[in-house]
Amino acid sequence: MIAFRRPDSIFSALVLGLCILGIIILSSASSVEAFQSLGDPNGYLKKQLLSLLIGIFFVFLIIRVDYHFFCKLSVWIFVLAFILQFIPFIPGVGSELLGAHRWINVGGLFFQPSEFLKFAMLIYLSSWLPKIRNDWQDVRKTLLPFTGILAFAGLILMLQSDLGTTIIIFLTSTIMYFSSGAPKRHLLMLLLGAVVALALMVKLEPYRTSRLTIFLNPDADTQGTGYHINQSLLAIGSGGIFGRGLGKSIQKFNYLPEASGDSIFAIAAEELGFIVVLGIVAMYVAIFIRGRQLARQTTDESGRLIIIGTISWITLQAFINIGALTALLPLTGVPLPFVSNGGTALIISLAAVGVFLNVTKQLRS
Repeated sequence: MIAFRRPDSIFSALVLGLCILGIIILSSASSVEAFQSLGDPNGYLKKQLLSLLIGIFFVFLIIRVDYHFFCKLSVWIFVLAFILQFIPFIPGVGSELLGAHRWINVGGLFFQPSEFLKFAMLIYLSSWLPKIRNDWQDVRKTLLPFTGILAFAGLILMLQSDLGTTIIIFLTSTIMYFSSGAPKRHLLMLLLGAVVALALMVKLEPYRTSRLTIFLNPDADTQGTGYHINQSLLAIGSGGIFGRGLGKSIQKFNYLPEASGDSIFAIAAEELGFIVVLGIVAMYVAIFIRGRQLARQTTDESGRLIIIGTISWITLQAFINIGALTALLPLTGVPLPFVSNGGTALIISLAAVGVFLNVTKQLRS
């Protein structure tokens, strides 16, 4: 008789801890933005709490469904995700902000389909890659279709002016590809293609060139293109070891752009200090380590790739976000998983966690 585990409690606790920290930090970081846009300083917090409840509901629902069910539907999930990417361009349904077509507006509720594309890529690759593990010598069955999938996804996302999601999907997908046994020579081909594509993306959008220039020299234009990163560094530096105290941020008063979104880590550092944000970083590291441990215990290849893909997605996105706000990487505009304000990102990330936990539930004890 085979005995199965409960969903992994360590991973669950780490994710729940980040969600709770996110709500606490957001209660302060979003107050000014929410009051200015909604007339209620707790407006964003209430929406995020609702999204968290929906996300937790999905976790409990998905845990009860065998993850192989999602793998069987992977093609349809994949197709649906790509169809959704075009809806933001439909007048009256899609919503444009700062020149970017990234949102679907349904009765005042905004949905960002690129977040669902991350989930769809995770499920599709976890289903498809095990099927080609005996065909690595034939690039027509392996590298070419994989490259085609990435190129198509990248093209759609670039039409949405979403470089951050493009990078996350490329890196996560590539890690899954090579974790499934792809030969190392494929890596060189992928990297060459990625460098050319990235150079083209930067060339086509002047603001990306400016971001790269500012990354190399943050002091070049402190009141212009370098304003965001300099305000972020100011927030982080002013927090010191123990922070100003929860609710006492100065930078959230329209000094730091995206204070409750992509820049929330800087507000956390300002209010709660170095020790707390170091703890946040440690939690993402722990998610990666725990995921690696569970992946080694997984005998089913699709399940193993779901685990690898999920931890890659979460930790890569976290460290790209933190790296950008600390001037270690160029700004790309990706949120901090489970912490930044954003209902779609939170719900979809928790849905991925649900599939992850379903895999751990089916490990033999």
